[in-house]
Amino acid sequence: RNVTFVDNGRVSYSNPVRQSLFEFADCADGGKPKAEAAAAALRRIFPGVNAAAHELTIPMPGHALTVQAEIEQARRDTEQLEALIKAHDVVFLLTDTRESRWLPTMLSTLHDRMLLNVALGLDTYLI
Repeated sequence: RNVTFVDNGRVSYSNPVRQSLFEFADCADGGKPKAEAAAAALRRIFPGVNAAAHELTIPMPGHALTVQAEIEQARRDTEQLEALIKAHDVVFLLTDTRESRWLPTMLSTLHDRMLLNVALGLDTYLI
């Protein structure tokens, strides 16, 4: 009954048509934070759930951080991500790029957590 959403994005108009936890109203005024909107929607659907939201960025290989403030934020985000992974039994990974999947995959492996990769953003598709 514990579900935690992690995302740094905002709900855009393309999200509600393909992601059922978002509604058109979530897109207004630049969009609500995705993690927060998803957790709120899940609580409306199933009031017995303990749904939490965290807005953070997953540091990615090949994406250089050159400003000290970015480096410090990446360290904080990595520490928070690691703590969240350690506190959960299963990680459902739904990020769009291989680069964004690397760190959660490594941390899940390090801490012996099951990770289910349900990702988009692959190089080839079979339809």
